[in-house]
Amino acid sequence: MLAAVTRSPGEMVIEDVSGPGPARAGNVIVRPEAVGICGSDFHLFSGDVAALSGARDFYPRIQGHEVSAIVEDPGDAAATGAAATINQGDRVAIWPLLPCGTCYPCRTQRLNVCPRFRLVGVHLDGGLQERLEVPASTVFGVGDLDPDSTAFVEPASVAVHALARANLRPGEQVVVFGAGPIGLATTLAAAQHGARVTTVDPVPARRDLAKRLGAEHATWDPPEDLEAELKDWTDGEGPPLIIETSGETRILPQAVHLVSAAGRVVVVGMSSGTAPLRPGAFPEKEIDVLGSSCATAEDFRTAITLVKANQKSLAALYSHHFPLARAGDAFEFAMKRPPDAIKIVVTVN
Repeated sequence: MLAAVTRSPGEMVIEDVSGPGPARAGNVIVRPEAVGICGSDFHLFSGDVAALSGARDFYPRIQGHEVSAIVEDPGDAAATGAAATINQGDRVAIWPLLPCGTCYPCRTQRLNVCPRFRLVGVHLDGGLQERLEVPASTVFGVGDLDPDSTAFVEPASVAVHALARANLRPGEQVVVFGAGPIGLATTLAAAQHGARVTTVDPVPARRDLAKRLGAEHATWDPPEDLEAELKDWTDGEGPPLIIETSGETRILPQAVHLVSAAGRVVVVGMSSGTAPLRPGAFPEKEIDVLGSSCATAEDFRTAITLVKANQKSLAALYSHHFPLARAGDAFEFAMKRPPDAIKIVVTVN
Protein backbone atom coordinates (compact mmCIF):
# COMPACT_ATOMS: atom_id res chain seq x y z
CA MET A 1 0.00 0.00 0.00
CA LEU A 2 1.06 3.63 -0.40
CA ALA A 3 2.14 5.82 2.50
CA ALA A 4 3.73 9.24 2.99
CA VAL A 5 6.82 8.54 5.09
CA THR A 6 8.74 11.32 6.87
CA ARG A 7 12.20 9.77 6.67
CA SER A 8 14.08 12.64 8.31
CA PRO A 9 13.42 16.32 9.05
CA GLY A 10 12.09 17.95 5.88
CA GLU A 11 12.11 14.71 3.88
CA MET A 12 8.75 13.13 3.11
CA VAL A 13 8.52 10.48 0.40
CA ILE A 14 5.68 8.39 -1.04
CA GLU A 15 6.55 4.73 -0.62
CA ASP A 16 5.01 1.31 -1.11
CA VAL A 17 4.95 -0.16 2.41
CA SER A 18 3.63 -3.34 3.96
CA GLY A 19 0.04 -2.95 5.09
CA PRO A 20 -1.61 -4.53 8.12
CA GLY A 21 -3.13 -8.00 7.94
CA PRO A 22 -6.34 -8.97 9.74
CA ALA A 23 -7.00 -6.90 12.85
CA ARG A 24 -5.06 -8.19 15.83
CA ALA A 25 -6.71 -8.68 19.22
CA GLY A 26 -8.04 -5.37 20.53
CA ASN A 27 -7.35 -3.53 17.27
CA VAL A 28 -9.31 -2.22 14.29
CA ILE A 29 -8.23 -1.84 10.65
CA VAL A 30 -9.38 1.40 9.02
CA ARG A 31 -8.97 3.05 5.61
CA PRO A 32 -8.04 6.71 6.17
CA GLU A 33 -10.03 9.11 3.99
CA ALA A 34 -8.92 12.58 5.05
CA VAL A 35 -6.06 13.74 7.27
CA GLY A 36 -5.73 17.28 8.58
CA ILE A 37 -2.31 18.92 9.03
CA CYS A 38 -1.62 20.98 12.16
CA GLY A 39 1.17 22.75 14.00
CA SER A 40 2.41 19.68 15.87
CA ASP A 41 2.85 18.02 12.46
CA PHE A 42 5.09 20.93 11.48
CA HIS A 43 7.31 20.33 14.51
CA LEU A 44 7.88 16.70 13.58
CA PHE A 45 8.25 17.36 9.86
CA SER A 46 10.78 20.16 10.43
CA GLY A 47 12.76 18.37 13.15
CA ASP A 48 11.70 20.66 16.01
CA VAL A 49 11.04 17.62 18.19
CA ALA A 50 11.85 19.53 21.40
CA ALA A 51 8.32 20.93 21.13
CA LEU A 52 6.87 17.40 21.20
CA SER A 53 6.29 15.18 24.19
CA GLY A 54 9.23 13.03 25.25
CA ALA A 55 12.69 12.38 23.83
CA ARG A 56 11.98 9.48 21.52
CA ASP A 57 12.86 8.08 18.11
CA PHE A 58 10.57 9.88 15.67
CA TYR A 59 11.99 8.87 12.26
CA PRO A 60 11.02 7.34 9.98
CA ARG A 61 7.36 8.09 10.70
CA ILE A 62 4.07 8.04 8.83
CA GLN A 63 2.44 11.20 10.14
CA GLY A 64 -1.21 12.15 10.48
CA HIS A 65 -3.17 12.30 13.75
CA GLU A 66 -6.28 14.19 12.58
CA VAL A 67 -7.91 11.25 10.84
CA SER A 68 -11.23 10.47 9.21
CA ALA A 69 -11.44 6.82 8.22
CA ILE A 70 -13.76 3.99 7.23
CA VAL A 71 -13.70 0.79 9.27
CA GLU A 72 -12.46 -2.09 7.14
CA ASP A 73 -12.03 -4.78 9.78
CA PRO A 74 -13.58 -4.17 13.24
CA GLY A 75 -11.86 -7.27 14.63
CA ASP A 76 -12.97 -8.03 18.18
CA ALA A 77 -13.62 -4.33 18.99
CA ALA A 78 -16.99 -5.07 20.56
CA ALA A 79 -15.30 -7.16 23.26
CA THR A 80 -12.11 -5.17 23.82
CA GLY A 81 -12.85 -1.63 24.85
CA ALA A 82 -14.06 0.13 21.72
CA ALA A 83 -15.42 3.62 22.37
CA ALA A 84 -18.76 2.49 20.91
CA THR A 85 -20.17 -0.23 18.71
CA ILE A 86 -18.06 -0.29 15.56
CA ASN A 87 -19.11 -2.02 12.33
CA GLN A 88 -17.46 -2.52 8.97
CA GLY A 89 -18.14 0.49 6.75
CA ASP A 90 -18.62 2.98 9.60
CA ARG A 91 -16.97 6.37 9.32
CA VAL A 92 -14.88 7.06 12.42
CA ALA A 93 -12.65 9.70 13.95
CA ILE A 94 -9.45 8.62 15.69
CA TRP A 95 -8.66 9.81 19.23
CA PRO A 96 -4.92 9.44 18.73
CA LEU A 97 -3.74 9.10 22.33
CA LEU A 98 -2.44 5.92 23.95
CA PRO A 99 -1.51 6.44 27.63
CA CYS A 100 0.61 4.03 29.68
CA GLY A 101 -2.13 3.53 32.27
CA THR A 102 0.17 3.25 35.29
CA CYS A 103 1.86 6.63 35.94
CA TYR A 104 0.64 9.36 38.29
CA PRO A 105 -1.36 11.28 35.63
CA CYS A 106 -2.99 8.04 34.48
CA ARG A 107 -3.81 7.01 38.06
CA THR A 108 -5.48 10.40 38.58
CA GLN A 109 -7.42 10.17 35.30
CA ARG A 110 -5.25 12.77 33.53
CA LEU A 111 -4.46 10.35 30.71
CA ASN A 112 -3.87 13.14 28.21
CA VAL A 113 -0.67 14.22 29.98
CA CYS A 114 0.81 10.78 30.59
CA PRO A 115 4.59 11.37 30.21
CA ARG A 116 4.89 8.06 28.35
CA PHE A 117 1.88 8.45 26.09
CA ARG A 118 2.11 7.59 22.43
CA LEU A 119 0.27 9.59 19.79
CA VAL A 120 -0.85 8.05 16.53
CA GLY A 121 0.94 9.99 13.79
CA VAL A 122 3.67 11.27 16.14
CA HIS A 123 5.12 8.38 18.16
CA LEU A 124 3.29 5.71 16.14
CA ASP A 125 2.52 5.61 12.42
CA GLY A 126 -0.57 7.58 11.54
CA GLY A 127 -3.15 8.31 8.89
CA LEU A 128 -1.08 9.21 5.81
CA GLN A 129 -1.34 5.65 4.51
CA GLU A 130 -4.00 3.66 2.72
CA ARG A 131 -4.70 1.30 5.63
CA LEU A 132 -4.05 1.74 9.34
CA GLU A 133 -4.31 -0.49 12.40
CA VAL A 134 -5.26 1.26 15.65
CA PRO A 135 -6.48 0.14 19.09
CA ALA A 136 -10.25 -0.17 19.37
CA SER A 137 -10.20 2.34 22.25
CA THR A 138 -9.17 5.12 19.83
CA VAL A 139 -12.02 4.62 17.34
CA PHE A 140 -15.14 6.82 17.66
CA GLY A 141 -18.09 6.56 15.30
CA VAL A 142 -19.32 9.86 13.83
CA GLY A 143 -22.47 8.88 12.00
CA ASP A 144 -23.09 10.92 8.86
CA LEU A 145 -20.32 13.52 9.31
CA ASP A 146 -18.38 14.21 6.10
CA PRO A 147 -14.66 13.25 5.95
CA ASP A 148 -13.28 16.80 6.38
CA SER A 149 -15.45 17.44 9.43
CA THR A 150 -14.55 14.05 10.87
CA ALA A 151 -10.84 14.84 10.58
CA PHE A 152 -11.54 18.15 12.35
CA VAL A 153 -12.92 16.39 15.44
CA GLU A 154 -9.39 15.97 16.81
CA PRO A 155 -8.44 19.69 16.76
CA ALA A 156 -11.94 20.52 18.03
CA SER A 157 -11.29 18.18 20.98
CA VAL A 158 -8.15 20.17 21.84
CA ALA A 159 -10.33 23.29 22.06
CA VAL A 160 -12.93 21.49 24.18
CA HIS A 161 -10.22 20.35 26.59
CA ALA A 162 -8.74 23.87 26.84
CA LEU A 163 -12.13 25.24 27.88
CA ALA A 164 -12.57 22.44 30.39
CA ARG A 165 -9.18 23.36 31.88
CA ALA A 166 -10.32 26.98 32.00
CA ASN A 167 -13.57 26.12 33.80
CA LEU A 168 -15.33 28.46 31.39
CA ARG A 169 -18.54 30.02 32.65
CA PRO A 170 -21.45 31.18 30.45
CA GLY A 171 -21.37 34.93 29.90
CA GLU A 172 -17.66 35.18 30.68
CA GLN A 173 -15.43 37.37 28.51
CA VAL A 174 -12.69 35.38 26.82
CA VAL A 175 -9.74 36.46 24.67
CA VAL A 176 -8.41 33.84 22.24
CA PHE A 177 -4.96 34.54 20.83
CA GLY A 178 -4.61 32.92 17.42
CA ALA A 179 -7.17 32.16 14.73
CA GLY A 180 -5.61 29.07 13.24
CA PRO A 181 -7.67 25.87 13.34
CA ILE A 182 -7.27 25.41 17.12
CA GLY A 183 -7.98 29.07 17.85
CA LEU A 184 -11.03 29.07 15.61
CA ALA A 185 -12.29 25.86 17.20
CA THR A 186 -11.75 27.44 20.62
CA THR A 187 -13.64 30.56 19.53
CA LEU A 188 -16.54 28.42 18.31
CA ALA A 189 -16.63 26.19 21.40
CA ALA A 190 -16.48 29.17 23.77
CA ALA A 191 -19.23 31.04 21.92
CA GLN A 192 -21.39 27.91 21.87
CA HIS A 193 -20.92 27.72 25.64
CA GLY A 194 -22.34 31.22 25.99
CA ALA A 195 -19.08 33.12 26.43
CA ARG A 196 -18.31 36.51 24.90
CA VAL A 197 -15.20 36.13 22.75
CA THR A 198 -12.57 38.44 21.33
CA THR A 199 -10.19 36.69 18.93
CA VAL A 200 -6.78 38.19 18.19
CA ASP A 201 -4.97 37.37 14.93
CA PRO A 202 -2.95 39.33 12.35
CA VAL A 203 -4.71 37.82 9.28
CA PRO A 204 -7.92 39.64 8.26
CA ALA A 205 -9.49 36.57 6.65
CA ARG A 206 -8.99 34.60 9.85
CA ARG A 207 -10.51 37.38 11.91
CA ASP A 208 -13.53 37.32 9.61
CA LEU A 209 -13.86 33.58 10.14
CA ALA A 210 -13.65 34.04 13.90
CA LYS A 211 -16.61 36.44 13.77
CA ARG A 212 -18.57 33.99 11.61
CA LEU A 213 -17.94 31.33 14.25
CA GLY A 214 -19.23 33.45 17.10
CA ALA A 215 -16.56 35.97 18.15
CA GLU A 216 -18.02 39.24 19.39
CA HIS A 217 -14.86 41.03 18.30
CA ALA A 218 -11.82 40.09 16.21
CA THR A 219 -8.82 42.38 16.29
CA TRP A 220 -5.11 42.87 15.76
CA ASP A 221 -3.42 45.85 17.37
CA PRO A 222 -0.01 46.78 18.78
CA PRO A 223 0.25 45.63 22.42
CA GLU A 224 -0.49 49.06 23.93
CA ASP A 225 -3.55 49.56 21.72
CA LEU A 226 -4.78 46.02 22.36
CA GLU A 227 -4.51 46.59 26.10
CA ALA A 228 -6.63 49.73 25.85
CA GLU A 229 -9.15 47.97 23.62
CA LEU A 230 -9.53 45.03 26.02
CA LYS A 231 -9.77 47.32 29.03
CA ASP A 232 -12.60 49.17 27.32
CA TRP A 233 -14.31 45.88 26.41
CA THR A 234 -14.16 44.66 30.01
CA ASP A 235 -15.07 47.94 31.75
CA GLY A 236 -11.50 48.57 32.81
CA GLU A 237 -10.85 45.22 34.50
CA GLY A 238 -9.09 43.22 31.79
CA PRO A 239 -10.34 39.86 30.51
CA PRO A 240 -10.85 37.17 33.17
CA LEU A 241 -9.79 34.41 30.76
CA ILE A 242 -7.15 34.37 28.02
CA ILE A 243 -6.47 31.29 25.89
CA GLU A 244 -3.20 31.23 23.95
CA THR A 245 -3.35 28.98 20.86
CA SER A 246 -0.78 30.56 18.55
CA GLY A 247 2.44 29.04 19.93
CA GLU A 248 4.14 32.43 19.65
CA THR A 249 6.48 32.74 22.64
CA ARG A 250 5.92 36.49 23.05
CA ILE A 251 2.18 36.04 23.68
CA LEU A 252 2.41 34.40 27.12
CA PRO A 253 4.08 37.41 28.81
CA GLN A 254 1.51 39.63 27.09
CA ALA A 255 -1.36 37.44 28.30
CA VAL A 256 -0.06 37.49 31.89
CA HIS A 257 0.04 41.29 31.68
CA LEU A 258 -3.43 41.64 30.12
CA VAL A 259 -5.44 39.17 32.20
CA SER A 260 -7.52 40.56 35.05
CA ALA A 261 -6.68 40.08 38.69
CA ALA A 262 -7.87 36.60 39.78
CA GLY A 263 -8.02 35.67 36.09
CA ARG A 264 -6.83 32.59 34.19
CA VAL A 265 -4.45 32.08 31.30
CA VAL A 266 -4.63 28.75 29.45
CA VAL A 267 -1.67 27.86 27.23
CA VAL A 268 -2.49 25.56 24.30
CA GLY A 269 0.03 26.59 21.63
CA MET A 270 3.16 24.44 21.41
CA SER A 271 6.65 25.89 21.21
CA SER A 272 10.23 24.99 22.06
CA GLY A 273 11.06 28.68 22.53
CA THR A 274 11.38 30.68 25.73
CA ALA A 275 10.15 34.10 26.85
CA PRO A 276 10.82 36.21 29.96
CA LEU A 277 8.02 36.57 32.50
CA ARG A 278 7.77 39.09 35.33
CA PRO A 279 7.27 36.93 38.46
CA GLY A 280 5.67 39.78 40.39
CA ALA A 281 2.54 39.56 38.24
CA PHE A 282 1.61 36.22 39.79
CA PRO A 283 1.31 37.25 43.46
CA GLU A 284 0.12 40.75 42.57
CA LYS A 285 -2.88 39.52 40.59
CA GLU A 286 -3.08 35.96 41.96
CA ILE A 287 -3.67 34.59 38.49
CA ASP A 288 -3.82 30.97 37.40
CA VAL A 289 -1.69 29.89 34.42
CA LEU A 290 -2.76 26.49 33.12
CA GLY A 291 -1.34 24.21 30.46
CA SER A 292 -3.67 22.29 28.17
CA SER A 293 -2.53 19.21 26.27
CA CYS A 294 -4.41 17.06 23.76
CA ALA A 295 -7.81 15.84 24.96
CA THR A 296 -9.48 13.13 26.99
CA ALA A 297 -11.86 10.58 25.53
CA GLU A 298 -14.76 12.54 27.03
CA ASP A 299 -13.50 15.74 25.38
CA PHE A 300 -13.38 13.81 22.09
CA ARG A 301 -17.01 12.75 22.44
CA THR A 302 -17.99 16.34 23.18
CA ALA A 303 -16.04 17.51 20.12
CA ILE A 304 -17.99 15.14 17.87
CA THR A 305 -21.22 16.75 19.09
CA LEU A 306 -19.76 20.24 18.62
CA VAL A 307 -18.63 19.55 15.05
CA LYS A 308 -21.93 17.88 14.13
CA ALA A 309 -23.88 20.91 15.37
CA ASN A 310 -21.70 23.32 13.38
CA GLN A 311 -20.84 21.27 10.30
CA LYS A 312 -21.91 23.91 7.77
CA SER A 313 -20.11 26.78 9.52
CA LEU A 314 -16.90 24.79 9.89
CA ALA A 315 -16.79 23.89 6.18
CA ALA A 316 -15.18 27.29 5.47
CA LEU A 317 -12.08 26.20 7.43
CA TYR A 318 -11.07 23.38 5.07
CA SER A 319 -9.30 25.65 2.64
CA HIS A 320 -6.95 23.42 0.66
CA HIS A 321 -6.89 19.74 -0.31
CA PHE A 322 -3.96 17.66 -1.57
CA PRO A 323 -3.90 14.00 -2.66
CA LEU A 324 -1.73 11.51 -0.76
CA ALA A 325 0.78 11.53 -3.63
CA ARG A 326 1.43 15.22 -2.87
CA ALA A 327 1.49 15.01 0.92
CA GLY A 328 5.00 16.50 1.03
CA ASP A 329 3.80 19.47 -1.03
CA ALA A 330 0.89 19.88 1.40
CA PHE A 331 3.28 20.14 4.35
CA GLU A 332 5.59 22.59 2.61
CA PHE A 333 2.61 24.71 1.52
CA ALA A 334 1.09 24.71 5.00
CA MET A 335 4.37 25.68 6.68
CA LYS A 336 4.61 28.80 4.51
CA ARG A 337 1.40 29.95 6.25
CA PRO A 338 -0.24 31.65 3.25
CA PRO A 339 -2.96 34.08 4.39
CA ASP A 340 -5.78 32.15 2.70
CA ALA A 341 -4.79 28.79 4.21
CA ILE A 342 -6.67 27.65 7.31
CA LYS A 343 -6.93 23.86 7.45
CA ILE A 344 -4.90 21.85 4.94
CA VAL A 345 -6.36 18.38 4.29
CA VAL A 346 -4.67 15.40 2.62
CA THR A 347 -7.12 13.10 0.85
CA VAL A 348 -5.87 9.54 1.29
CA ASN A 349 -8.39 7.02 -0.07
